[in-house]
Amino acid sequence: MAPLTWRVALTDLRKGFKVKSSSPIFTKGKHEFCLDVYRDGWGDEDRDFVAVFVRYVSKRGSTKGVASVALEGGPRWQAPEEVVFAPVADLEKRSRSGDRRFMSREAFLELSKRGPLVFTASVDPTRRLSQREISVAKDIEDMSEEDVREALLAVDREEVKGLTDPKVTIKGSSWMTQSARNAKFMTGLYPIVMRYLRVKKKVAKMRKQLKGVDREAYYDERTAMWDEAHEREAKAIRKLFDSMGGLYNKLAQDWATRDGLVPQAWVDELKHSFEGMPFREWAQMSKMLLRGLEGEGVPPVGEGKGLGAYFAAVDQTPLAAASIGQVHLATTYAGERVVVKAIYPEIRRYLIADLKNARKAAQQITWILKLPMKGTINAIMDEEVECFPRELDLRIEARHLKKQRLYQKRHGLDIAIPVVIDELSSSSVLTQTFLTGTTMGNCDVSDPAVRQKAIDACKDITHAIGVTLFRERFFHADPHPGNIMLVGEELKPGLIDFGQCTTLTKPQLRTVCQLVVLLRTRSQTLIDQALRGSGFGFNTEDPELKLALLYYFFDSSTTGSGVVRPEAMEILKDAIQHKPASMPVLTDTPREMVFYGRVCGTLRKSFEKLDADVSAVTIWYPEARKALQRLNAENPDPISSALLLLPENPDGLTYLVEKAPVVLSRATEVMNSVGGGFSSSSEVGRSRALVGVAGLCAAMWYLRDALLVGMVAFAKLFLAGVAAAVVAGASPLNAVRALKRPAKAAA
Repeated sequence: MAPLTWRVALTDLRKGFKVKSSSPIFTKGKHEFCLDVYRDGWGDEDRDFVAVFVRYVSKRGSTKGVASVALEGGPRWQAPEEVVFAPVADLEKRSRSGDRRFMSREAFLELSKRGPLVFTASVDPTRRLSQREISVAKDIEDMSEEDVREALLAVDREEVKGLTDPKVTIKGSSWMTQSARNAKFMTGLYPIVMRYLRVKKKVAKMRKQLKGVDREAYYDERTAMWDEAHEREAKAIRKLFDSMGGLYNKLAQDWATRDGLVPQAWVDELKHSFEGMPFREWAQMSKMLLRGLEGEGVPPVGEGKGLGAYFAAVDQTPLAAASIGQVHLATTYAGERVVVKAIYPEIRRYLIADLKNARKAAQQITWILKLPMKGTINAIMDEEVECFPRELDLRIEARHLKKQRLYQKRHGLDIAIPVVIDELSSSSVLTQTFLTGTTMGNCDVSDPAVRQKAIDACKDITHAIGVTLFRERFFHADPHPGNIMLVGEELKPGLIDFGQCTTLTKPQLRTVCQLVVLLRTRSQTLIDQALRGSGFGFNTEDPELKLALLYYFFDSSTTGSGVVRPEAMEILKDAIQHKPASMPVLTDTPREMVFYGRVCGTLRKSFEKLDADVSAVTIWYPEARKALQRLNAENPDPISSALLLLPENPDGLTYLVEKAPVVLSRATEVMNSVGGGFSSSSEVGRSRALVGVAGLCAAMWYLRDALLVGMVAFAKLFLAGVAAAVVAGASPLNAVRALKRPAKAAA
């Protein structure tokens, strides 16, 4: 093995986008390689970075190895996995391995001023795992179920202890700072409120003048006025939130998923909050990182000073900026490429004032638009006020990541997530392994193959969320397009940013299970009857609109896989945009449904990005049903018991309850219409009857499979009801009579 050491002057490196400079050849056994350096960038999104690739230059053969590249005084990169090198790449082999963002071009040019650039490169026969990586592999991949259980108990003990950590309970800033923050927010909010009130006044005046004279002109003018107002104020809302920063960016992301609660123009404008925030200067971020490590007593791991005591190098150019912090790539002393996330310090300082202002903003909007959903808005704000502060202690996010990895090991889930490096983490800094790839928000879906892989990855993540939700009562609550990763060249599913994770109690999980099982029936009748007296409140008695609302908020497919009529969904969208005071809404929602609904909303945004209509309820139904069975075995209740009497595949029963009567009724009407052309003579009457019977038989034949499944399901349901009544003490005859009474009453 002869690794490369290449001394080269900056002037000897060729300029130009996607223009490479190649090193002398170096060898691994009989195999030859060279190092390619792109000083002006390799890809459209990487123009500000220097790219490096180790390239296989032998004419034939292939070899396995792990490539690594280092620059004296700069970063060191090592491939995350072993690669099969060959002259021509295919599905299993690669002609090169490298890093498109080896270092920022600005830092590279600065380094070149010191003298010649000294690159080293090698292809090692096996990967040299650091001690940290070895422990991760041993602790997770080789764990027995007993080991997993013990590790989860240890994480739980950390969480219990964490509740008393000083950083978890956020202390507010001085009253003067909070007052200034409040004043800044209200100064921005007040003009928006006043402009909306003027629009309302104009619409009311126009209604008196036109509605009785020219209704069509009134509706056209009203629509135009509200559309213009929403477009204008959406930009003002975003500008206000951007200027406030911090929690307001998180609030913007949340509102961007609440299509049914705010006007569509707001959703369209605020969805840009998923695309990343403005970067902060390195001088400021380096101080934050050092304060979060050295200032919180994290022991140094190197001999350097400042951040050099913790990392061999930290990229000054940010990898990403989020609502509450910024992310940088770094290199550890073991040579690993890691991601370092730091919390902006003022976020904690402003949190109490910002939460109060966020609640005030929600109340103002509810009042301006006269939205009849005070209970739902309060439930959303209560949950956010409780959960958002926990995002500001990165030790909690670290524990979420550990839990997720352990749950994935327990249940055989193959979703890539980062590994926490505890030795380089604190409440303000989180260091984790780097997932190579792109986010769903940045992937190019114009390529059909990429789009299909992205859809499959999104489905896999939806399934994984369902598994941890219904088996462990724990789930990632923020799978928006910026947090879903397509990892590696194979575009495998990955998930990042575990700040917003939720754990449910057993009663809360029961409510979620019941709703998922109900929505999976796709039966308007069953859903409407089952939700009477539940914690869900509506301001409409129209069953179709209730159904549309439930699928809109609690499934990633707003159509309910076809059960919601497009007309009902159009009514909802038109009402929120043009007549919010009379819009159909959920007036009350159980609190546990808030973050469940957020998951559905963010998943819908991810699927919409891919132009795919996928139902999370359909994916989650098997897990929800099994979870409900377990909960009901421990503590039975009437609603769960009744839902569990439904067949595992409820489609046939749904046909019996919903579709078969409608189809048969329409077939009868058609046959009667056809037969009506005959006279009333006995001969023609018999012909008419035969035509009617033939039509009914044809309709039943068309529905034969669904009717058969439905009748079997109905028979099972009937027998299970009789058995339950007998066990309860009733005689078999009385049980049958009791079950027949509702049918007679309905008839």
